[in-house]
Amino acid sequence: MLMEIRGTRLYVDRRGAAGSPPLLFVHGGPGSGSYDFLSFQGDLLSERFDLVAVDQRGVQHSDPLDGPISDDIVIADFEALRTTLGIDRWSLIGHSYGGHLALRYAVAHPGVVDKVVFENPAWDKALASKTLVLSALPLLRELEADDGVEELLAYDGPATSEMWDERIDVMRRLGDRRMEIYHGPDSRDLVLPADELPDELHNRSGQFYVGITRTPEFLESLLPYLDRLTQPALLIKGEVDPVTSPEEIEYFQSHVPNGSYRTFKAVGHFVHGERPAEYAELVTDFLLE
Repeated sequence: MLMEIRGTRLYVDRRGAAGSPPLLFVHGGPGSGSYDFLSFQGDLLSERFDLVAVDQRGVQHSDPLDGPISDDIVIADFEALRTTLGIDRWSLIGHSYGGHLALRYAVAHPGVVDKVVFENPAWDKALASKTLVLSALPLLRELEADDGVEELLAYDGPATSEMWDERIDVMRRLGDRRMEIYHGPDSRDLVLPADELPDELHNRSGQFYVGITRTPEFLESLLPYLDRLTQPALLIKGEVDPVTSPEEIEYFQSHVPNGSYRTFKAVGHFVHGERPAEYAELVTDFLLE
């Protein structure tokens, strides 16, 4: 359903038994929307949780973006949605860029967030984008499309818009084979249902992506935010996921005293879609323990 939230209409999918522990899914992308996650996990997680999934402002089934966008705006939307729904406290699942937003939200509003699940998050864009290009390098070489890639990888400074754009542009050289690096070896035929959504909805998401990736908040390394995370947290990593860097994992393990870490062998970026039953069981056990 579409809900009026802070001057726009957000698409909200709420499912599960009344009185179950509330759980907010924060999608990544930026601009991916909640459709894929709900296709794989909506029915599974709603068996035990009051599951709330929202397409962020301007994304997919929400109204088109008609103004500025930033992390702070999206997080304020989440808070307004929580109060509108009458939820006192909830836990969070953040996938990919959604892990970036979930960390910001949990640190900014510790009194309303019980626990946090991070699935293949991107907390530091310099590290995450380098990991992404490194994961693509064998395929780029196979396609003879690796010109200049070594120079891009040599950069070791903080994230900048130019660095981000150059590294993402490299990924576009993969063409139709781009998704190969995101899927585990046993899930090469995994279909993401959102691919079949109308072009109009994808265009909305594209506008969100352009707007959010130009902001300083997007480029800021959030590793120091992990030092301020007070809630119990679970980091889920697909073994062959091309996003979360080893440095980010190490920082989480050494700086989050209430943190747990779980790797899924031979799984890529979409653990929730490649191993749906195991994923739902792990998340449920962690959130209800």
